[in-house]
Amino acid sequence: PLPSPSEPTTHGTPDLILITSWTGALPKHIAKYTLSYNQLYPGVPLMVITTTIWDLALHTLDTKIKSVGPAAEYMLGTKREKILLHAFSEGGAHKAVCLARAYLLAAAAAGGEGHGKKLPIRAFVFDSTPGTPRYASNVAAFKRSLPRNPAARALGLPIGASVLGVTWVLFIVFVGYENNLISETRRALNDEGLWVDVRGAPRTYLFSERDDLINWRDVERHGVESAEKLGVRSLLVRFRMSGHCGHARGNEGVYWGAVRRTWE
Repeated sequence: PLPSPSEPTTHGTPDLILITSWTGALPKHIAKYTLSYNQLYPGVPLMVITTTIWDLALHTLDTKIKSVGPAAEYMLGTKREKILLHAFSEGGAHKAVCLARAYLLAAAAAGGEGHGKKLPIRAFVFDSTPGTPRYASNVAAFKRSLPRNPAARALGLPIGASVLGVTWVLFIVFVGYENNLISETRRALNDEGLWVDVRGAPRTYLFSERDDLINWRDVERHGVESAEKLGVRSLLVRFRMSGHCGHARGNEGVYWGAVRRTWE
């Protein structure tokens, strides 16, 4: 069962819950999380930002930032100052970073008091992220994002794997391992230039030993490093049997209890 709806605390409740979903997430799966948030924080608006494998792997960073510009402008314009971020997998974490960069641009364009303003995330929840660059994990993630139609999967997998392979090699050779999208996202989650209070905002990492896409040690290490280097209050919740982005299934009390503790 889910924890009871939150009572007012010294922190109050979020004035916006931001969900950046995993790559290729279906609406019916995202809806399970929005429903739980509606029960946990009744009346609090939610914003969901999705992504696809093509967007994640092929679009330029500038294109990605521009695509979430309207969301950043909305947050800035409506003065959402207490945002709870729930990012899923590498796709969701990267999209959150793109949004933070878009927010900086929107604030600069607005001028006045908005100039230099950073995305006001007051609590972070990371589900199955961040990892480190692994080609096999990228291919596995792409495979999961394909339609269930056998013909589409048979055709799409080799093409996608080839594209990802070429992209991987080009990045390693010409850009460097540390400048890979996943490596950059991993660093950006601790970048004080992107978030309004990265040191003061508590965070929770939810991950599993059975995750076949993200190595749980990579996630755990990021949480430990965040606590050691930035003094961030980090809660690490390691599941043993759940799959990638599937930790809430069968573990609702633990999962959503951790989410609530992150904010409160």
